[in-house]
Amino acid sequence: MYIGNLNIKGVVFCAPMAGISNTPYRILARRFGAGVVYSEMVSSHGLAYNNDKTKIMLDFLPEESPIGIQLFGAEPDIMLKAARIVSERKPDILDLNFGCPARKVVRKNGGAAILKDLGLTRALVEAAVEGSSMPVTVKIRSGWDELTKIYIEAGQACQEAGASAVTLHARTRSKGFSGSADWSDIKRLKENLDIPVIGNGDVKTGPDAQRMFEETGCDAVMIGRAAMGNPWVFREITQFLETGEEHPRPTPEERIAIVGEHARLLGGIIGERHALLNMRKHTAWYLKGLHGGAVVRSKINTLESYEALDELLSDFLKDYK
Repeated sequence: MYIGNLNIKGVVFCAPMAGISNTPYRILARRFGAGVVYSEMVSSHGLAYNNDKTKIMLDFLPEESPIGIQLFGAEPDIMLKAARIVSERKPDILDLNFGCPARKVVRKNGGAAILKDLGLTRALVEAAVEGSSMPVTVKIRSGWDELTKIYIEAGQACQEAGASAVTLHARTRSKGFSGSADWSDIKRLKENLDIPVIGNGDVKTGPDAQRMFEETGCDAVMIGRAAMGNPWVFREITQFLETGEEHPRPTPEERIAIVGEHARLLGGIIGERHALLNMRKHTAWYLKGLHGGAVVRSKINTLESYEALDELLSDFLKDYK
C-alpha cells in the first residue's frame, strides 16, 4: 500500500502507545514484521518551545524505518512549528493524534477532544501538512461518545486538509478501551474516503486481522495492546494473512530470551539500572501465562546488573521445565 508517496510493504502496523513505544519496543516490532512503527505521542507544544525531554522522543534508529512520529496538540501555529522540527529528523510519516482518551490530554483540548471541533481538526491537519516534508496521517476515534460519532466527517476533513491516510480506532472516547470495537465504523469510513484507511481495535490474531480486512475493506490493520510483551504477533498475523496457516506461539525459551534483549536495548538508552526498573512491566507481559512469572517480575526491581537478570531468568527457565 502507499501512504502518500511512501510504499509500505507490510499491512500490519504497530500502534503508538504512551510509555511503551520507544526505540527498543519499535526495533523488536519491526524485526518480527510490523510494516510501520510509531513513536509515543510527542507534544507539539514541547517541541515548539524547545523542551529537551520532548526532543529526545524524536530519536530513532535506521532499523526502525518506516517509522511515524506522532504529535498531539490543539494549536495550529504550534503544530506548524512542530511539524517543521520533526521534518528535520526525516522520519517516514508524521502522524497526528486525535484519538487519545486520556484525561490529562483531552482536558487541554488534545487527543480525542479535537473531534469536538471539525474546524480545528481541519486547521491542525493543514498546519501539519504545510510544515511537513513527509506524508501526514491522522489517528482518530469514532467520536467523543456514542451520540456524537463523527468519524466520517472528521475523516473527510482530514482528507480535504491534505492527510495521506486515516487510522480509525473504532471506539468512542467515552468507551476508552472497554467493550468491543465497532468495525462497521471502519467499513463506513473506508467507503467515504479516497485515501487509505487503517483499522484499529480488537485485532489480536491472524484470523482477527483477516476478518477485519474482509468486513471493512481497510487497507491495513494496527495492533496496539495485543503487541505488549508479544512482538511475535506481527509475524503470526502476517503469516496467517499470506498462507492461512497459524505460526506456532513462541516457546518459553524465546520469551525468556527477548526479556534479556529488550532490557539491554533499553539500557543503551536510559542506562542499565533504569532499564531494569523499567522492564518490570514488560517482563510481566512477556511472561504472562507462564507459571512463576510473577516472581520474576517482583525480583527485577532488586537487580543491579544484566548478569543478575540473566541468572534470574535462567533459574526461572530451569524451574519451569
